[in-house]
Amino acid sequence: MFAYALRFAGVLVLSATDGLSALRLLEHELPNAIVLDLDLPSVSGLDVQQEVVAHVETSHIPIVVVTGTDWKTASPVYRTLRKPINGDTLVKVVQDALGGSTSGRRDEPQLRPRL
Repeated sequence: MFAYALRFAGVLVLSATDGLSALRLLEHELPNAIVLDLDLPSVSGLDVQQEVVAHVETSHIPIVVVTGTDWKTASPVYRTLRKPINGDTLVKVVQDALGGSTSGRRDEPQLRPRL
């Protein structure tokens, strides 16, 4: 549902169905923002978030956490959205994180993170 809402708003979306796939995707693509559910199979969303902020190549990427639980982390995130949320809210927050842009990827090639 989230990917559909973002695509409908014109945001380029790359999707991963689990935490390990998300980390592998980050080895090849550096997004402008990350929407991250904390309840992911294989590698938790919290572990993905910690990996993203721990690496210089990805630490600047704003992370929008979507969760149905209370959670605390010492690592910064752009925004936390508590489920249930509607697509319009997610789109607005992601567009804000992108600085008003709808691009989901960097225009210029960047260094690839090795997570």
